[in-house]
Amino acid sequence: MLLIIPKKYEFETTLPPKRFARKLDGELTEFRPTLNILSTGKFMKSHKMESLYYGRREGERFQVYYHRFKKRDGGETGFFGTYERSQHGTLVRGKFRKPVMTYIFGIIWTLLTLLSALVCLSLKQQYGAIACGALFLVGTFFLFWDTKSAYLQGFLDGFPRYEQDGEEN
Repeated sequence: MLLIIPKKYEFETTLPPKRFARKLDGELTEFRPTLNILSTGKFMKSHKMESLYYGRREGERFQVYYHRFKKRDGGETGFFGTYERSQHGTLVRGKFRKPVMTYIFGIIWTLLTLLSALVCLSLKQQYGAIACGALFLVGTFFLFWDTKSAYLQGFLDGFPRYEQDGEEN
């Protein structure tokens, strides 16, 4: 599934906020992806032989990512959420989305390939314009292809849920 528009996700857990934060801290390997490609590459290389959930919590905000065994998958889909006290425990809200740098790269990719296609068309190079258009479509597809939101949702579903009248909230 392509993940261009962030997907909202919300649930209520029976854990109080402090226990939710401790459980989150205990299950995540602490790392915050940054624009520094070297630090992200070093982190991926050090955890190459294991699958893990990583991210970080800052106050009532948190980020969760998934790293798959033997993959170099920085810049993938993450869950960007917040938590707050609710009547029955903790309310967790957030979005599954790509990091901001991925969207910026996507905009640059779009502009460059479309500009190249227009230049080729103005020079009456139809095959060049078709090639640039195909490059645009293939690049956009691979840039926003999402395989991680199912793993992240499974991680979040591991928290005990508050059930109201036999239905999940």
